[in-house]
Amino acid sequence: MITDIDFFNVLSDETRRRMLSLLLTEDELSVCELCHAVDCAQPKVSRHLAKMRQSKLLAVRRDGVWMYYRINPQLPAWAFKIVQLMAQAGESTQLLVRDRNRLLSMPDRPIRESRPTAPTTVTPMQPRVAGGSATVFDAGVRLVR
Repeated sequence: MITDIDFFNVLSDETRRRMLSLLLTEDELSVCELCHAVDCAQPKVSRHLAKMRQSKLLAVRRDGVWMYYRINPQLPAWAFKIVQLMAQAGESTQLLVRDRNRLLSMPDRPIRESRPTAPTTVTPMQPRVAGGSATVFDAGVRLVR
């Protein structure tokens, strides 16, 4: 189980926050996809992924030669909610849009059935009002074809 100290230590790094935001919207990504999306070298991304995996924030799945990372489905509800809110917050939303667009333009991206095949762009979601003055945010981004 993840500890609060490990969890907030992981969130203290911008690159790790960006990767978590991408994994929240994409479900799972390979190391090469994350490298391309956040525009970092593979050793740096791998070190960040190892730290997040050791902290129990990420789960990993092997498919042939590819390793796919996703947010740990056993992540406590409080931690998952914080990751969701972090991905929807101001500057994080702008970085997520940029990183998602970079990911969607990636050439020779590993093929999975769950991801769209046509290139798309991403724009920030607008808050929607739900029954009164409370503002509810969706996933934080909207795909535009």
